[in-house]
Amino acid sequence: MEKPTMNIEKLQKKVVQCMRADCPSAEVCLRQIVRRKCSKSLETVQMVNPDAIVMEGDKCQFFKDSFGTIYGVGFEKYFDLLSYKEAKAAYAVLQAYFNSRTQYGRYRSGVLRISPERKAEIDALLQENGVSVPLECDAYEVDL
Repeated sequence: MEKPTMNIEKLQKKVVQCMRADCPSAEVCLRQIVRRKCSKSLETVQMVNPDAIVMEGDKCQFFKDSFGTIYGVGFEKYFDLLSYKEAKAAYAVLQAYFNSRTQYGRYRSGVLRISPERKAEIDALLQENGVSVPLECDAYEVDL
């Protein structure tokens, strides 16, 4: 799986930023990372009031993990990784899992994203049905 990248242009308008200079979690807190990489041309930002921050160990109540949740987008190329026998089994498993051809098509093309929980369920079903390669999506997106 390729590592998803952060789109700072989108995040700087979406994420409330933290202006606390002495934060011990600054290297892993999304609010601090976005603040440091924020464009200087951006005139206004949403920010956490530094006076309202209450530290709980090395994190505060506004801490936001910079990793986020990784969603899979599409799996059209997945079948290229499989033998004919495994591809046939994987197709049957995925059709049954998504309950309808329409839903299957939406997930396969990337219209709908696959959550980490769904991907784990699908991987277990694939393995139970003799498919040796876990589901590989065409792309991955981070949702914060």
